[in-house]
Amino acid sequence: MTASNDRRAKGHGTFRRRLLHLLLGVILMTPCLALEIPAQSASANDFTDAVAEQQRLNKLVTDQRAQLAKLTAQQAALQSQITATKQNLDGVRTSIDEAQAEIAALKDEMVGVKARYDGLAAEQALLEARLVELTNEQDARARELDIREEILATRLVAAYETDQTPVLQQILTAHSLTDALSDVSYYGALSEADKALADEIKQDQAALAEIRQTVEIASSANRELKDQVAGQKQQLADEQSQLGQAEAQLSALENSLEAQLTQQAAAEAKLDNDAAALNAAIQSNGVSLDRLAAKIDELVAEYGPGGKIPSQYSGSLVWPMGGSITQEYGCTGVASEPRVGNCAHFHQGIDIAAPCLTPIHAAGPGVVIFVGYNPYDAPPQAWLVIIAHSTSMVTWYAHMTARAYPGIYAGASVVAGQVVGTENTTGHSTGCHLHWAVRVNGQFLNPRMFL
Repeated sequence: MTASNDRRAKGHGTFRRRLLHLLLGVILMTPCLALEIPAQSASANDFTDAVAEQQRLNKLVTDQRAQLAKLTAQQAALQSQITATKQNLDGVRTSIDEAQAEIAALKDEMVGVKARYDGLAAEQALLEARLVELTNEQDARARELDIREEILATRLVAAYETDQTPVLQQILTAHSLTDALSDVSYYGALSEADKALADEIKQDQAALAEIRQTVEIASSANRELKDQVAGQKQQLADEQSQLGQAEAQLSALENSLEAQLTQQAAAEAKLDNDAAALNAAIQSNGVSLDRLAAKIDELVAEYGPGGKIPSQYSGSLVWPMGGSITQEYGCTGVASEPRVGNCAHFHQGIDIAAPCLTPIHAAGPGVVIFVGYNPYDAPPQAWLVIIAHSTSMVTWYAHMTARAYPGIYAGASVVAGQVVGTENTTGHSTGCHLHWAVRVNGQFLNPRMFL
């Protein structure tokens, strides 16, 4: 053979080896020709671990979503309670003691919501950290697979060069590398070392596929939960702010009432020392009250036969206004109250104090019987609204702002909770408050019996 022919043969051999490397690279590295072995066919520990990790991750994500659902429901309930409390405080629809209890309960509930949120945030951070670990594990597994495939390619090229051409031809003519490695005739032609390496490649491919799927699950769940946890954090901050506002509102209300009640106590002390004024107050709280009560009974009797006022009232009553109870029904030490029975001073209703002009609500559905000044009062006269809930039960609202509230007039029908006027200090009163009384079958009874 001439030197020229020798060089041509040698060049042809080099070209052929490069071509083989290129073809093997395409077969081994191209994604569309990647191993397609079902997950359940791999029995290696790595594959089993990858499947187990995916199951653990799925459980973690499921648990986090369940916790998120519980937190969402808990925050919705908390928000509703905070809103109701603020509305009650805005209109002073609840007593100061009840408002204090509500806010204390809301603060306890907020602690529970915050704890659940902290737990969810910690779990989401754990998921994010696990995602980083899985991504690193995926990259490491891919690098290991690349190394094994390169080793197998090198060995196949070496097999070709040692006259094992049919082995390579089966590889090159196979539909995919999986088909080639699964072919019994080809597999038997491999050395024991190549067989072990081929098995490792198949196992690595299966494990890597599971890891990639796990990474996709973790990545998707992490994005979803991260956004939702951020939303819950903002809602929690809003609720904490609203609860702080409600607490400050209650504190301001308490301070306002304390100052108002201090002034009222001073006015009552002054009244006790003024004999003429005290006698006028006793007269107003006694005789004028009885005379107006008799007149109201006559008006109810007139309305009743027409069917506008029911003969029976089967429901219960609600508080017409919140605030502080300054005087209960029954025997009292307030000197301006008249004698009733064995009590030297008897209060025939409940006095509720709140900031002046607080709305007053109908304690139940009924028909307005009277709106205006008590015509039997000695000056100054008290402004009243009186509602008949049945022919036997009426409720009185006294010392109100001396102005008829829109829609409130004699003969008007009202529903429970409807505003009938605002609190004030008309008549023989030492400060803004509502005198609320319940009269049944011609007798004033304790309103608490009907709540």
